[in-house]
Amino acid sequence: MKSISKLCLQSLLALSALHLAQPADSATSAEYEALVKQSDHRKRQENRILEEAQRWAKNNRAPEARLLDEVRMHVNLSPRHRVLRPILERMLAAAQPAQSTPQWQELYYYRLLNLDPQNKAYQTKLAALLRAKHGGASAEQVSQAYRWLNDGFNRWDEGKTKEALQLFKQAALPKSPELNAIYAYHLRDSGQIEEAKAVLEKFAGQRDYLDWIDQTLTEINSAETVVNARFPEEDKLAARIKLGELARADQVIKGMSESPMKHWHRAKWFEKQGQYHPASKEYQAYYQGRWRKELSGFVPVVYKAQLEDINSLDLIALKFRTSTELIRKVNQNYPYDWVETYRMLVIPVIRHDLTWPTPVTGYVSSHFGYRLHPIRGTWRLHEGIDIETAPGTPAFGTASGTVAKAWYDSACGNTLRIQHPNLGIQAVYCHGEKLLVKANQAVKPGTKVMITGNTGSSSASNHLHFGVMKNGAYTDPMDWL
Repeated sequence: MKSISKLCLQSLLALSALHLAQPADSATSAEYEALVKQSDHRKRQENRILEEAQRWAKNNRAPEARLLDEVRMHVNLSPRHRVLRPILERMLAAAQPAQSTPQWQELYYYRLLNLDPQNKAYQTKLAALLRAKHGGASAEQVSQAYRWLNDGFNRWDEGKTKEALQLFKQAALPKSPELNAIYAYHLRDSGQIEEAKAVLEKFAGQRDYLDWIDQTLTEINSAETVVNARFPEEDKLAARIKLGELARADQVIKGMSESPMKHWHRAKWFEKQGQYHPASKEYQAYYQGRWRKELSGFVPVVYKAQLEDINSLDLIALKFRTSTELIRKVNQNYPYDWVETYRMLVIPVIRHDLTWPTPVTGYVSSHFGYRLHPIRGTWRLHEGIDIETAPGTPAFGTASGTVAKAWYDSACGNTLRIQHPNLGIQAVYCHGEKLLVKANQAVKPGTKVMITGNTGSSSASNHLHFGVMKNGAYTDPMDWL
């Protein structure tokens, strides 16, 4: 039975999330799980939805929320569906949000670009929104702010907290809700609670942008209420981690009995300090202990939210071809519609044609698609996904095939292309420390093909850049994995 204090904490978190607008995905996780596990049910539902979607495609009305959710679920189950995928893009285009706030307009174009990443009109619209969200700052001011921001994240991950906070402060343009929120929640994570609240309370720009400002302030106040209440220490643990009381939290965690929740709290403890590899391992241990049997048809992928994107839970679900509500469920009923930059989630992903190319202890740090460079202001295509790995970690073959080419590239380092004739694709592996296969060698799922590394001029960390080519062009690997 849950203690009264746990229920109180959940209530406080729920209250802080009540003001969030436009729930992204009303489909339940139970229905999505049933579609994954029950092939007959999935086929019947697909036939019905296909018929309804084709009827909808003959008119120009905005789609019903129910039909849009169902089409999206089935596209996530079959990302390359020749009929439903283009209909989904049309539905999303027709479902432009009534809200005039930039946050929903931005999310609207991110969704469309996810399905059609080379669409110049979408890129142009999104670029204008991204440049306008900093409260009228000039292009040069925004560029300089992002240089400080990137340097700040690097210092934070190195444990240089004071230097990082100074850079985040410099980057916090006066009317930018995003940059002020990033500064505030790093103050919070370092235990400087009053300073964090002052930044949030005094912010004079658009406060409702993604609810970053007021929601972060509400979270801090809720956590303080829990910490100051007469609850057992274990029931205060999440709140202490939220407020950056990491030494006290560490003592409580060490005293806990072994359980999935001990791994969950340990993951959060590591994550708050920028220690993402240990955090990823703890998240996997949590998942294996809590969800492995119940979600036997899924691959658990740990994701670190990017700086480049809006980090909406809805968009993250779309990118990973999974269910928003399933992400909420697995992540302790995550109550918000957005994720703080550089924070982590466990994403249950269904298997498609390819197996995962690395051990799941790595984490995804970057997605496929066109992205606006925050400093240069130019669009570029990121041609695959980046999976951060520890040195010495192998990469594997993802399907039966033959090594088409193995070589060293100046930008991509040690590189492989593996031909998968049954699927009509080539898998591309970049930045390896060492190649383990040669041209014309046969591979199978699970064959070790490379030791991941940090080679090539376009690499800044030990990771695998994994791409998929179809008919000579790069396509989203998540349509295949």
